Amino acid sequence: MFFRVLLAATAVSLPALAQPTVAPVPVAPATIAPDCTVDVGVAAGPKLDVTFRCRTTTPITFVPDDATVAAHVLDARDGANNPVKLSSEGWEVAPVNGLAEVHYRYDLADYARGVNSTSSAVLRGESVLAGLSGWLLAPRGYDNFPVVDIRARTADGLSFAMGTPKVGDAWRLAGTSVGYAGFTAIGKFSLQDIAVPAPGSLRPGQPKKDGVLRLAILDGIPASGRAELTDWVKRTVEAESNYWQGFTAPQMLLTLVPTQNKRGVGFGRTEAPGGATVMVEVGADVDQRRLFNDWVLVHEMIHTGMPYIRGRGTWFMEGAATYVEPIIRARAGWKTEEVVWKEWMDNMPMGAPVLAKGLTNASGRENYWSGALFMLMADLGIRRATNGAKGLEDCLKGSQWAGYESSINVRLQDYVAMCDKVTGTTVVSGLVNRYFATGTPMDLDAFWRDIGVSEVGGRIALNDSAPQAQWRKMIVMGPPGQPPKPVKLPWES
Repeated sequence: MFFRVLLAATAVSLPALAQPTVAPVPVAPATIAPDCTVDVGVAAGPKLDVTFRCRTTTPITFVPDDATVAAHVLDARDGANNPVKLSSEGWEVAPVNGLAEVHYRYDLADYARGVNSTSSAVLRGESVLAGLSGWLLAPRGYDNFPVVDIRARTADGLSFAMGTPKVGDAWRLAGTSVGYAGFTAIGKFSLQDIAVPAPGSLRPGQPKKDGVLRLAILDGIPASGRAELTDWVKRTVEAESNYWQGFTAPQMLLTLVPTQNKRGVGFGRTEAPGGATVMVEVGADVDQRRLFNDWVLVHEMIHTGMPYIRGRGTWFMEGAATYVEPIIRARAGWKTEEVVWKEWMDNMPMGAPVLAKGLTNASGRENYWSGALFMLMADLGIRRATNGAKGLEDCLKGSQWAGYESSINVRLQDYVAMCDKVTGTTVVSGLVNRYFATGTPMDLDAFWRDIGVSEVGGRIALNDSAPQAQWRKMIVMGPPGQPPKPVKLPWES
């Protein structure tokens, strides 16, 4: 599941598609001084001691995300140690010598215990996963999003991690607000940095370059289970990187949240504007085979390889992740081609009625399988139009290499135009024009016959003499000359 608060109004219908323009990704290198700094002390609990300083000549209001956050802000004081009262907006602080400062204490464990939702904040033992806005106030008073550097001082045995880039010893939030910054992991938990191939770095002729995946495993899983979870993550990274020709993001925070009432893998969530962050629930009693038989982690990582697509684009984002996930696992050797087609034949009929009424009207779970059916048609169409030279993966990874990565927001029409540009076709824009605004009925049974896929006695039969079979044969395992790269499972090593 990909979650992002919309930053602009969505459009019900698409204007004529034009050449895409990539909004520049906000960059705040080490040579640029931050507008604000945050020093946070982390003590057992975890409990926080926060000092927020902002350079300004006008008052700054430090705004809580909601009333629950406000209720957990304790003993707010300004830089002169004077109490600051909470107004209807937040804590307003006038600058002194060009600096507005607020200091407060925060019982993060109590906040997470009360919220108790892996979508927002959750407590496991002495560790918390929470959105940044679940404990950090947002500075209001700037014309643009301020650059905020966050430094953490942790007591022995405690850790702090975010998904944002690091500048020296600071986690830098730039180009977005505190409310959109994604998850933080704080307290007593397992934390390690895993080197991953940077996006696009596995392309032929590209220099080797590493990114980093910060893996946080919250309190509650024994050492043997943590080792198995780490192995699962590393092999999944390898499978993803083989598909994308590099990992999905230059840096990422992946937090695994143990859950006592589940086995295997539970709910997943991705948030990315401030830097890719992913949360996945895992059973506290780790079962390796259940991990590798599950789809959630692969699905969420796909989201981190794409921007947020506004303009009624949920179906596109969820459809791409739903469609590509079994392909990645099949190319890794974790499932067969027949199993993939069986999954699609069983579930894509849920999407056909949405195409008939228009994808702009998709809601809830409809976004997943209507979008996946769209992606199947796009994949087939791109391969047919390029005589097998390209497929949907070239749309996705080519758009990523062109700058459409997870930290930015783009309009649906711009992403579609970029997809057409990098594939050298008009396949995706043509399908959008046909199925987005008003929709067109689709004969799914005829489609399956045309590509040579049928189900006989509960098993998939693939007819290589069907009219479109030559393109269908390239979809799951890739085209001839580009064999998939298996990723051994633990019990195969």
